[in-house]
Amino acid sequence: MNQHSVFFKLNILFMIALIATLIAGASFMVHIAKKERSDLLFKGRIIMHEYRMTQQYPQELLEELGLMQINGEEKEKVLQKSANSPKETEGMTKRGRVLRYQGHLYLYLENHRVNLLLKDERTCWERFFVLFVVLFGSTVLLITMYMLLRKTLVPLKALQKDIERYGEGRLTQYVFSDKKDEISQVTNAFYRSVSRIQRLSDSRTLFIRNLFHELNTPVTKGKILTELVEEPKTKSMLDAIFSRLASLLKELAQVEQITSENYALAKKEVRIIDLLDEAKDLLYLEERIETNITDQRMVADFASMSIVFKNLIDNAMKYGQNLEIIYEDETLSFISEGEALKGDFSEYVEAFSEKKNSGRSGFGLGLYIANEVLKMHDMGLEYSYSEGKNRFTINFKNIL
Repeated sequence: MNQHSVFFKLNILFMIALIATLIAGASFMVHIAKKERSDLLFKGRIIMHEYRMTQQYPQELLEELGLMQINGEEKEKVLQKSANSPKETEGMTKRGRVLRYQGHLYLYLENHRVNLLLKDERTCWERFFVLFVVLFGSTVLLITMYMLLRKTLVPLKALQKDIERYGEGRLTQYVFSDKKDEISQVTNAFYRSVSRIQRLSDSRTLFIRNLFHELNTPVTKGKILTELVEEPKTKSMLDAIFSRLASLLKELAQVEQITSENYALAKKEVRIIDLLDEAKDLLYLEERIETNITDQRMVADFASMSIVFKNLIDNAMKYGQNLEIIYEDETLSFISEGEALKGDFSEYVEAFSEKKNSGRSGFGLGLYIANEVLKMHDMGLEYSYSEGKNRFTINFKNIL
């Protein structure tokens, strides 16, 4: 069992409390037994005092003290048992002994005139009745509280599984509790939050789908109308514009899926140079980029990894110059001359983080999207600056 678990700690606490209760009960039992022996010996002194004064056994006093005189065969058995088993002697004074026989206590008074065996009429159960009731009641109460607490905490396990399923996007059904304890309140609060987030997510998805549909319709119509233009230069320019818009809409749809964690990676073996060419096409980039990439390959989702390359190239060219893409030792670095980033790099890979670099806003969502896609691929994005150059490095853990 997990030693940090609440259930483990509850079990330990219950065991300690139960053992402490039993030890306390046993201690009280020993204390009561000693007190009864002392009381019985004290009663013997009173009886002997009364006998010396009256020279006869005080029967009325014996009844008041709850003692009964024993003679005959029973007396012989008790005394014989005591003689054969010294452990049966509970206490002793100069003139009296307390004996135990078949669950009863006996007081044996003996001197040159007296030979008297007195029996305590109470049984063992009667002597310890109150203690047994208190001990039994405490144990039952302790066990009942343990069971109630454990029953109250059991929903925590179900809540943990639902939280894990929610994180994996698999939580589709949940039931609110009508109980009033704190665990149920926390569970209901979580389910209410899940319900609100789900409604917001559904609303966002519907809005984005409608937005893409409304934007895609005029772009498609524009491309159709472009075919009706007769002047070649204008036709070529309009075709490039509407193709760029269509490409941007497609890319935005992919980005929306990636950032909403609804994107399923289609990993396969791809050439890095093909990813670089696809990124240049997305940027409508014609100029040559210095690189030492030849036929190196990696396992990745082609569409989303192309966006990573595209964003890193776009950032490097916007905020730097003389871009180089260098592959070495299972890493791919995008290196450009320019000013260093202001502040910690972790701030630049946050969504909608905007840093000022020489009076220019920098790196918007580009690095955030690149970092998110790389994390989905179990890869990392690192940054360093030296000799006037920014270096953004991708670690390919699954490179072939």
